[in-house]
Amino acid sequence: MAPKRKSNSKVAKPAPKKSKSDTSLWTLDHIKQVSQDVIEKSSYNDIVKLIDQYSYIKSALIQTEDSSVESIGRQLTINMYQIFQHLFQAGLLRPSKKFDDKKMILVKWLVDKYDRFKKIMYQFLSTSLSFKSSLQLDILDVSLNVLRLENQYLKSSKDDLYFPTSTYKAIVKSLVCSEVGTVLSDNTIDDFIMLEFQEKLHKYYDLQFYFFQCLNELVEQDEIPDQNRLFSIFYTLVKIPLAFEENPKELRAIKTFISKPPTTIFKPSHFKKAFQTLVISILSFKLTSSQYKCILLILNKRILPYLAQPSRLMDFLTDSYDTSDLIIQILALNSLYELMKQYNLEYPDFYTKLYSLLTPELLFNRYRSRFFRLSDLFLSSTHLSSNLVASFIKKLARLSITGPAPGVVIIIPFIYNLFKRHPSCMIMIQNPSQDPDTYEDPYDNNELDPLKTNAINSSLWELEALMNHYHPNISTLAKIFTEPFRKPNYNLEDFLDWSFKSLIESEINRKYRSMAALEFDSFDQLFDHVTGTSEGSEPESKTTVYLEGWTI
Repeated sequence: MAPKRKSNSKVAKPAPKKSKSDTSLWTLDHIKQVSQDVIEKSSYNDIVKLIDQYSYIKSALIQTEDSSVESIGRQLTINMYQIFQHLFQAGLLRPSKKFDDKKMILVKWLVDKYDRFKKIMYQFLSTSLSFKSSLQLDILDVSLNVLRLENQYLKSSKDDLYFPTSTYKAIVKSLVCSEVGTVLSDNTIDDFIMLEFQEKLHKYYDLQFYFFQCLNELVEQDEIPDQNRLFSIFYTLVKIPLAFEENPKELRAIKTFISKPPTTIFKPSHFKKAFQTLVISILSFKLTSSQYKCILLILNKRILPYLAQPSRLMDFLTDSYDTSDLIIQILALNSLYELMKQYNLEYPDFYTKLYSLLTPELLFNRYRSRFFRLSDLFLSSTHLSSNLVASFIKKLARLSITGPAPGVVIIIPFIYNLFKRHPSCMIMIQNPSQDPDTYEDPYDNNELDPLKTNAINSSLWELEALMNHYHPNISTLAKIFTEPFRKPNYNLEDFLDWSFKSLIESEINRKYRSMAALEFDSFDQLFDHVTGTSEGSEPESKTTVYLEGWTI
């Protein structure tokens, strides 16, 4: 969480007189006085002294948390911004042919100090202090407001549409290459400055547009050494929907940080091209298994719609689908299907690969709901071969025998829906031509091709076994196959999120119409033990044993 910003209401003590050789930290009043002298008396040499104060402030905040130093740094930043704003208004931060040599030297000197001030701010943004300082948030605000200054005073004419990309690129680099924060276990970034910037990025479209453009340049120039941090920043930013619209008119209605940014940012093709270049660059990194899964989780909704050519990710998704990791295969399914549906991607043997995912591990997988939701969509077409659908039905029925109860709860309505869509597979439930005494299951469970498993000639004896399942919900649900198929399709969403916990809670919270009658005998002792007796002899007397308070 970002730190709360502290007010400057604290009154500083009167500043002592400073000698020329004094290099200590100034007080609030002294900073205000020097800044006022720069603006009113044109004592520009004091700009250097003010900039040098940042070094003392930074070293103090790295060593310890000091609110007074933080207040001084905040006042210094505000005053420095006001000084350079005044210089911009006076026309002293832009060289011109109208200036004589003496004034040109002064302007170049002031421009150099202005660039030094910006670099110091960027260094402050990327420095890890001893605590989360709100001063860094203030410096971020001032750094972004500098963009407005340059947009107003550095453009060639009043009607010129200009965005200071070089300054913004330096800000982006300082944030991406920062030492602040860490990468969390879920691959998001724990950087309070970056999270503050994220809010502005999603609020102002021009900042978002040029952010991806600048980040592309930094990646291409190999100026970002930590790829893990870059991935985490990108993943954190795109998890939230971007401020982008396909319709240029709607884009123009989105808020911008610069009052009149260049019109090129309102062309969706420009944004998509920059975003796509960055995505392809990041996917070319050596991603860890965790990063791979994170990017696949959001690829379908948060990345594909913003690409100029989503088909460029075909190789990435097909390679993901061909891996041996079941989770990665399932997560790649969603985006792969979108490419097949929207962009005519041809994936050979798609159903063969889908059939190969039906393993015992699937029912224990945390993403099994996603798999069944997609599989229900893939198998919904009535043009599919009966042999193909029968193989999926038989394979799932076989998995249900040894699967966990929450997984079996999904399989039963899933199979029922497949029968409703493909009535030609009903012969698997009732086949009068089979002799039960000599029947052998012809289904080949080891066959990888679903068209060659001979499942259509098999029977679903597994469903009969499920009717005697230990869990009452499953046994009751399985008995639906003994009734006429007059019920409508099950809503699969009602069964996808069941777990052992929810199954147990449903039994605990079940309301019965009346309590069952109980019959029992009352005993005075824990055991009423009588030793064995031989025929014709009297039984021996009872033996009483005292064990921890019990009479036995």
